[in-house]
Amino acid sequence: MDSDRILVAAGLTAAAVVGAFVFWGPSTGSGSRRGRLAGLVNLGRTCFLNAILHALAACPHFVQWLEKDGSRETSLRSTLATVLSVVNGTNKSVQDSFAPAAVINALKRLGWVIPAGEQDAHELLNVILTTLDEETQKMSRKAGCLSDALGMNEIDDDDLDNQSEFSSMGSVMSLNDLCRSTGALSFRSSTIRRNRWISRSCRALQMSGPPLQAIGHPFTGTLTSQLQCTECGYKTAVRYDKFESLSLPLPSGAGDLGWGRHKLHQLLTNFVTPEVVPDVQCEGCNRNRDPSAVPVLSRQIKILNFGKLPVCLCLHISRNTWSPNGISKRQDYIQFPMRLSMSAYTFISAHYQRKIPGTYTSTSEGGSPLSSSTPLCLTGTSLSEMANELRNVYQLSAVVVHTGDAHSGHFITYRRGHQNNRWFYTSDVEIKEVSIDEVLQSTAYLLFYEKSSSMGVF
Repeated sequence: MDSDRILVAAGLTAAAVVGAFVFWGPSTGSGSRRGRLAGLVNLGRTCFLNAILHALAACPHFVQWLEKDGSRETSLRSTLATVLSVVNGTNKSVQDSFAPAAVINALKRLGWVIPAGEQDAHELLNVILTTLDEETQKMSRKAGCLSDALGMNEIDDDDLDNQSEFSSMGSVMSLNDLCRSTGALSFRSSTIRRNRWISRSCRALQMSGPPLQAIGHPFTGTLTSQLQCTECGYKTAVRYDKFESLSLPLPSGAGDLGWGRHKLHQLLTNFVTPEVVPDVQCEGCNRNRDPSAVPVLSRQIKILNFGKLPVCLCLHISRNTWSPNGISKRQDYIQFPMRLSMSAYTFISAHYQRKIPGTYTSTSEGGSPLSSSTPLCLTGTSLSEMANELRNVYQLSAVVVHTGDAHSGHFITYRRGHQNNRWFYTSDVEIKEVSIDEVLQSTAYLLFYEKSSSMGVF
């Protein structure tokens, strides 16, 4: 009888141990339950929210910025800090799955209306970043220096002499220009709205405003724009425009890799390629003319570059096309690298290319100007340009993918683990480890990169 009791007790103990291991045990390759990613409960077609939260949670600089906040608990920033810590398994209340209703409630308290049903992940990201920017600006109203905002201490370009006037984007900026920087076009027409007017994700910088380095969140960057007359050579003042995510249109026809297959480098190059703006009233051509005479209109070359690159870079692949038959979605494959250099697209790089013949060359198989397997080839470069190259290297953090057509579907996210180089597939509550190859073969809709502090191999 005693032996039977001992056997029963041993069996119950073993069952308890096994049950405890199943419930509290580590995920594959993990040493403890803490740090294990949490799935996100779908609250009713809220995969767009879950995908964005996992992507943001995979950006350590953004998470650290959120956690530095000392504002009230009801703010969106504080709410996101708590939610993302639960997603990454760093919160003291570690969970296997979590319902992120707090984020939606925080947006509703701030006046946002998010209708039930399918929404666009990129549109939600713009809403979140816009709101964070508003909250941050309310906390700091100090006047700042525009050169600080651009991350530039000195620009001695002879071409920019006597061009000290800075302004927001003027009449030459068309709706298409705005869409290029804001990424306003999404899978569905804009349905997330606010009960009061606010600016979109791309807003002009004002000289009296605070510097971005002081108040901007890590996704804040600036674009530079300048017009040059093809008749007299006159150049307008350099203009600066703020962005929080960047929309890259898909090229028509065959890409670098064949039909319907493109390199990310090709899309970025197309974005900064100079374009002709017709019928612009040129100040240079009209300088000595009779003011009562009909002003001279000329063709202008518009030059677009990055003035200040953000710490966290979100690239939106605009996949919608419009036709007489309605809206449709392109399924083109975009080859993107794990490590990306953005220095070739910056204002400073363009400045040196104008002044120094034989500038640097750097290419890679992945279509990026820089890869982990390709050393820098610096010919005729200065130390300043080399520094610009080194500080603008980005590491891939997350990839948001949309499956389905232009009207419906599902959002999933491939993301890095918290503070490690393992990659995971996340789809609401489902989380599984995947290979790098699976990530790189995905049909990207949103690409999240973070600036790297080193040049090592990732």
